[in-house]
Amino acid sequence: MDELDPMTMYELCFAGAVTGETEVTCPHCKTLLTMKVDDPMGTYSLNCCECEGEFDVDLADGTVHWFPQS
Repeated sequence: MDELDPMTMYELCFAGAVTGETEVTCPHCKTLLTMKVDDPMGTYSLNCCECEGEFDVDLADGTVHWFPQS
């Protein structure tokens, strides 16, 4: 893989823009999850398949928002 390849650079700048998926870590149980990406600048609501925790991922800001599980 060439790090200077334009497609690689685009994927690094906009997660999932080229491959259609990216990896995110569950904030509740730290499990690495693969999520489908339709809009590389979008916001997604996810449920963890391991702990069933809910959280939001904002790819434009590069942030994850969640409420602690009770």
